[in-house]
Amino acid sequence: MKKAFMSVARHLNPWRWAMGLRYSMTGASVSLLLIGIVSLNIVWGYPWTGMFAACASLFVVGRLINYLATPSLQASADAPRHVPSGTSLQVPVHLINEGRLPGMDLWIERDQRCDWLPPGDETMALQNVCYQQRGLQPLPATQVECYFPFYLFRTRTHVDSNTTIAVTPKPLSSDDDEHWRTLQNTLRGIATRISQGEQTHYIGSCEYREGIQVRRWDFASWARLGKPIVREFSSPATRSVSIWVDNVCDTPERPKTHWARRFVSRAERSGEIHEPFERILSIAASSIETLTRNGAAVTLWLDQGGHMESFRCEAGGDPSELLIALASLRWITAEEAVGQEQTDWGRELQLTGGDSLLVMSCQPREKSPMPLPIGTRWVTHQAIERIEMERVDGPEQPVHAMGRAKGQVATRRPMEASA
Repeated sequence: MKKAFMSVARHLNPWRWAMGLRYSMTGASVSLLLIGIVSLNIVWGYPWTGMFAACASLFVVGRLINYLATPSLQASADAPRHVPSGTSLQVPVHLINEGRLPGMDLWIERDQRCDWLPPGDETMALQNVCYQQRGLQPLPATQVECYFPFYLFRTRTHVDSNTTIAVTPKPLSSDDDEHWRTLQNTLRGIATRISQGEQTHYIGSCEYREGIQVRRWDFASWARLGKPIVREFSSPATRSVSIWVDNVCDTPERPKTHWARRFVSRAERSGEIHEPFERILSIAASSIETLTRNGAAVTLWLDQGGHMESFRCEAGGDPSELLIALASLRWITAEEAVGQEQTDWGRELQLTGGDSLLVMSCQPREKSPMPLPIGTRWVTHQAIERIEMERVDGPEQPVHAMGRAKGQVATRRPMEASA
């Protein structure tokens, strides 16, 4: 009852009507208003009476027709699942007229014109977007303006397509980033050793389906059956590179400000940008693309609220799931991580040379108490360091096989080690 009363009061608010009339006026309606005011200041009589009546009627009737002629639109967007941060793109938006009256004299996003939109028909417009901040970002609502009739007034509506785009970390360039250039060369060497050492065995032929990695076309079977046939191979020795992103970060130092500004900015700290953490995520995203393009499978491990989740991408596959997972990852402080379940992150895969695990963290290795397998590479936002673990006393504990199901984490008993 209270909500209905507030809604009626909001629609009957005269100030709201006055502001709506002001924002809907165009050059033509302002000209009518000025002519009507001037006609009142002249001696009353013919033809000034008719001029005032014409201006007043056009002003009132034009505003009423413009309000009623605004079409009811529904939007749907052909947006990509993810887009890198800082990239500008044009998203096609389809607008469907769901009203009973046609839409006339429409301007979409102020630069795309639609003169006639019948009921049930649709029109397409391009919306320019550019996201500068990582995360799951909604697509902005499409602005549509109706200028019918005669461009006297305009009624502005915003049509929301209810579309969300995952804004992934900004990719790095090896031309102007020496740290990333060094790490990229290391990753290419790891991927080359993995792809060259992979053993494949032919197990048969099957019909081509979307998503199957094409290794060799079976042209004889294709000609005989009349449909695409590919040969299937098994990879018993396929190995992957595991990337673990540590989201525990130090609280960034803030410059000293007045107490009033600090009080106002408390509500904005939840969305604060942590520059070292964003740098680490950019390194992780660029590493995933480098490894998959050079013939290595990648398994990404993330800490989601105290439990580990894994995302896997095969060699040469689409790393969209991994990049989307990085887009939604948030950093936490050491105090927030105290109450979470402690898990042994050490996962030593069966890969010769110790190149199976890369730990990407904003913190140096000395601040992390977790044991690591021999040969783990610890990557920070400033340098890359190869960690060589040496046993001090006692035999090394065996490492359990890592489960490939999402959310499974292989653990091992802690060992005494020094970095």
